Amino acid sequence: MNNKNLEIGFFKTLKILEAYLPSIVIGGGWVPFLYSRYLLADSNTQPLFTRDIDLLVKDTLPVIDENTVDQLLTQAGLASIFKTRANPPLIHYQGQIEGCDVEIEFLTDQRGSDSEVVVEVQEGLHAEALRFLSVLVENTITIVLGDLDSPLSVKVPSPAAFILNKGLVFPRRRDKVKKAKDLYYAFDLLSRDDPLRAEIIDGLSSLKQKYPAWFKTFLKNMRSAFNALDSEGVLLVLSQRPSNAYEKLNDDQLKQYVWATFDRFLKGAMGLR
Repeated sequence: MNNKNLEIGFFKTLKILEAYLPSIVIGGGWVPFLYSRYLLADSNTQPLFTRDIDLLVKDTLPVIDENTVDQLLTQAGLASIFKTRANPPLIHYQGQIEGCDVEIEFLTDQRGSDSEVVVEVQEGLHAEALRFLSVLVENTITIVLGDLDSPLSVKVPSPAAFILNKGLVFPRRRDKVKKAKDLYYAFDLLSRDDPLRAEIIDGLSSLKQKYPAWFKTFLKNMRSAFNALDSEGVLLVLSQRPSNAYEKLNDDQLKQYVWATFDRFLKGAMGLR
């Protein structure tokens, strides 16, 4: 599926859920796309695209205008697919919206000790509860999608919160590809020589005070993953290189660039010598 088709499916999904957007935080791989397109007005740099649409919500989502989220999505033609046999089961919404394939997953914060929890946040709407998701839901910015036929305002994690979350969750990933994507997203943001990187540094300084224990874990994880040129983190980032990204660099040069980016971030920009 081409990237344009994925974009159309993503925007159509947001339009269907427009009434709920004030209560939803967009997560996952669509966050770097929104940063590039709308924060930086950069339509040339293409982040990693993904078919999955992760939508983050609190553990209770009030019904708006008598239509539940489940009703809106199923009325739009999507099927609710049971992903587990647990009670309540994990449910994804899959299908086509006006010819565009989409898969939607709802996520919420995990507050208990169970490793796999599903919460019914609204009638018929089951969200997977994940550790550290509160970092994303509690620290957001609003982006206006003004280039659509009907402009939309959406919430996304602040860039600093996005980086902090990725640094916390990647060691917990069972799927190596998802682990690699987490690190590539962080690299793609940190490698930019633009105001976004400065915003990340300033934001992380504040988040360090807000989540001191988690911040220590974040630093430990990142230092371990990027402690040498041939470290696992560097190789995982390289494995996710899009075909049209960093075209002037061969693999060895990109490896050096990845390691230097994280080394500078950890030792220099963050003042963590």
